[in-house]
Amino acid sequence: MRLLVAVDAFGDDHIRALCEAAGGRAVCDRLGQDASADEYGRAMAAAEVMVGWPDPDLLAASPLRLLLLPSAGYEEYLTPELAAKHPLVVCNAGGAYSEGVAEHCVAMMLTLVRRLPEYLAAMPQRSWAHLHRHDRLSGSTVCVIGLGTLGSAITRRCAALGMRVVGVRQHPERLSPNVSEVFSPDDLVAAVAGADHVVGALPGGAATRGLISREVISAIKPGAYFYNVGRGPSVDEEALIKRLDGGSLAGAGLDVFATEPLPDDSPLWAMDNVIVTPHVAGYTWDYADELCEVFAANLAAYRAGEPPPDVIDLSGTAA
Repeated sequence: MRLLVAVDAFGDDHIRALCEAAGGRAVCDRLGQDASADEYGRAMAAAEVMVGWPDPDLLAASPLRLLLLPSAGYEEYLTPELAAKHPLVVCNAGGAYSEGVAEHCVAMMLTLVRRLPEYLAAMPQRSWAHLHRHDRLSGSTVCVIGLGTLGSAITRRCAALGMRVVGVRQHPERLSPNVSEVFSPDDLVAAVAGADHVVGALPGGAATRGLISREVISAIKPGAYFYNVGRGPSVDEEALIKRLDGGSLAGAGLDVFATEPLPDDSPLWAMDNVIVTPHVAGYTWDYADELCEVFAANLAAYRAGEPPPDVIDLSGTAA
């Protein structure tokens, strides 16, 4: 097996682990992430398996049989050409980031309900003023929109904090541990209406673009909180800003946005009840090790002739 690795964060130990998962006799080529399109094309032409983010057009023209994406997102690979390209298999690495993103989400939830930004802002003035309305997560209801790897990691933590958890997924009949009630996307308005906290944990692609629409955002009850740690284009950002600006929503924690970087003129920057982080929720100091473990599991399955555990549907219809 010839393996091409185009992830600069991987060191020699990671390469050895990947080669071992590929059967111990794999030949591994390295390529810098900033290599030219010609260099990518030549390297991909000689490889069977690739770890990296190749241009979708280069991928469609290559003989690659397995692509391991070092990211949770994969929407740019949902093209008709790649969906029809057999026997190409593409896997994402959501499992490497989901725990970090889930912790980031809960951190934003706790930060907002305990009014920590206001206390931090008061520190330079050495203010001892008490802010008397503190919420709590325990006993509240959270609606998690998207119950994949990420959403499941979030629901597990919310349940452990004593929250009632409801969720939304494309196939509501599928088992969803820690979730008391599961809605389909058609019932999204009803799902969010009773929640104190609403979390977007959706993947990208045409199927989810704008799913958390103006109608859905309008259905979130006054005084509730909204969070997005999935994909920015899944949310009608203008409608969200309007509700936040009017004080109808208590606050928001946002790590992803419709346009990234978030434009300088976005009202979200100046809102006291909003936490903005620059799409960093999934990154931890050891994320390269986590990536390597996910890739090794997929490589081992591929080598054994079994479906890799993190295969994505390139048609963009599965959820």
